Parts: sequence; C-alpha cells; structure tokens
Amino acid sequence: MVEINPHDLLKIDSTSALSDELPSWANSIFPNSLTVVVRRSPVKAELIPVGVRGMKREHRFATYVDPKNVLEVTTPYQLVEKRTWKEVTLERQVLPAIKALPKVNEILHDYRWGISGSVGFELATGTPAAKMTSDLDLVWLPKQEISKQVASELLKRLNQFGVHADLQVIQGNNGFSLEEYANSTSTIMMKTLQNPILVRDPWLK
Repeated sequence: MVEINPHDLLKIDSTSALSDELPSWANSIFPNSLTVVVRRSPVKAELIPVGVRGMKREHRFATYVDPKNVLEVTTPYQLVEKRTWKEVTLERQVLPAIKALPKVNEILHDYRWGISGSVGFELATGTPAAKMTSDLDLVWLPKQEISKQVASELLKRLNQFGVHADLQVIQGNNGFSLEEYANSTSTIMMKTLQNPILVRDPWLK
C-alpha cells in the first residue's frame, strides 16, 4: 500500500467499505464518486480515517476505511502536476476558485503545492463540488521556513484573483494556516493527528 497522508483522496470499491453507515444526504451523492478524503486523525485498528463530503458545508461525515478497499490514491500535488484544471468544462472554469488556478500556478511554480477542499475534490472526481463562493484551499510542503513578511507578501499575490486562497503549510502529519502565521503576534493553531495545539513557532526544526 502506498503512503497515505491527510488531504489525499481515496477511491474505494464500494460504500460497504466504510466502517459506518452513510447519512441520508450522502446516499444520493457518494456512490457516484466513491471517493473519500483522508482526515488528520490517528489510524484506528489499521483503518484509515476518512471523510465523506457533500454539496453543503455542513455535509461532512467522518468514518474509516480498510486499506484493502482502496482502489486509487490521488494526492493534492498530483492535481497540480497533471494541470487538472485544464480538463474542466468551460461551464466550471468560470468559478473564481478554478479560474484562478493557472495564475496561482505561475506564482507557486517553485513550490511543492497542491489543491485540496472542494476544488481539489472536483478536479479529482469530476463531481461539481465547488461553488461561486468557494475558497481556494491549497496545501504546501515547504523546503524551508519563511518569514512572516514573506508569507504576507505571498498571500497578497495569491489573493488578487477574486477568491480567497487559504494556504495550509504541511509539517509532517501536522499543518497550520499561512495566513494565521503571517498575522500572528503570539501563538497560532497547529493541527495535529490528535488535537489542535497552540505553538509560538510552527516550523519544524
């Protein structure tokens, strides 16, 4: 089994592969994609923590899946490497979060970055998950830390296309918001496999 990390998208073989029964809102949506997103949570009894997403923000369902039921793994970074936004229909290309991607790619061409959230899900599955009001959720695997000033300047460049770009910095199994880091004066929240913690310096040494 290949390495699996938070934000990865897993295509599974059937709805019965999930450890919990789907809520009613998911029954008409999920079988079309059979794709779940890996949650930032500990593995339980060798089962992968995953989430099912629906069309509404409140439609999120946490469950688990057995690795043997995973057919395909798509990482946020593969979505960038394959330039998947070029395959989107003209109708979907008008969405601000998708329309911005070619320009965002120019800004982040020297970064190891990926696309997550509703846009990443849509690019990976073809399911219309993004909306006109959707944020552009991004992840970044840094080679080295950057100053708050550099972070602020980068975010300013990313947020000039009519959509809010939310860049999460990935540090091993942990993650933090670059926007929160850029604006912080004391501590910021670090997401971990267990629970969020407050840290003064989010960069791993």
